[in-house]
Amino acid sequence: MKILRLFGLTGLVIYAISLMVSCGRVPEDGSGGSEYLDAIGSISNSIINKLKGTSPPILYQTKPPSVQEDNLVSYGFSSSKAGTISYSGGCFGSTRNAIKGDHHILFITMVEGNYENCSIKVTDSEGNTSEPLHVPPFKLDFSAPELSKVGDLRVQGRNVKIELQASESGKLSYNGNCSGDLQQIKKGISEVSVSFPGDGQFTDCELRLLDPSGNKSVPLPLGTVRIDATPPVLTEIKPVPEKISTDRPSYSFKTSKSGTLSFSGKCRGNVDRAVAGINHISLLAAEPGDYNDCEMTITDSSNNKSQPLKISPFVVLGDQS
Repeated sequence: MKILRLFGLTGLVIYAISLMVSCGRVPEDGSGGSEYLDAIGSISNSIINKLKGTSPPILYQTKPPSVQEDNLVSYGFSSSKAGTISYSGGCFGSTRNAIKGDHHILFITMVEGNYENCSIKVTDSEGNTSEPLHVPPFKLDFSAPELSKVGDLRVQGRNVKIELQASESGKLSYNGNCSGDLQQIKKGISEVSVSFPGDGQFTDCELRLLDPSGNKSVPLPLGTVRIDATPPVLTEIKPVPEKISTDRPSYSFKTSKSGTLSFSGKCRGNVDRAVAGINHISLLAAEPGDYNDCEMTITDSSNNKSQPLKISPFVVLGDQS
């Protein structure tokens, strides 16, 4: 009886396939023949499963492919039945055992490139095979990104402006005694502001680029960076006497740093530079009168400007002859 039932089932399938073949045509040049036979095989499996009262596993995606930093690709799917997993399209999974329910697998031992044809099937213990679950396309990149400087560093206070050339987009990391305002960088040229903790000379600051696939660039050293963000301090040492009869009174002051002098008000100086320490200069008084609005500042080589130093008021007397 079992033989007859099996023969009857097989004969019915053969009859159905013959009917499909007689109703359709395979292209004369053979193109598309494989797809045609696959379609017939899929339909015949479906007919057999229906007649046997069994059904193949049903698969659906629960998590799209995600490239990890170690270039492994995680993927999630669910199966309606337990069984054995088979892979195709150049993908190889971390497991071949399927359970009923959700799966989190890794695609492993893969090479760099685009993956557009990966699919998964599950075959249950009765030999029923699911329809292929097509994995959305993804890309694997094993190449390290490249990061380089464009032009010179521009020191502004305790920050350094720099233009970077990146071969691909990614995440910037800062190593050494520095930090940066830009965490994500695009492909091409971007401007970055690198900050330093204080004044001094820094030689250990490096930048590195991490691409979305976890590949790291060669460290990019900034070289020796000199930071000077402290403004000079001016102090009056010997003021001009309150009343004088000369138009070139002597004046002494102290500065914490060397730099360029600037005067405001009615006073002018006979020099425009000062050195760190005590300086003796002459003030130029153009005419007799009160000099109560005179101020001076100094700007150092890093463009730091001091607070104005108010020169003590004095009076230049007129001709006493």
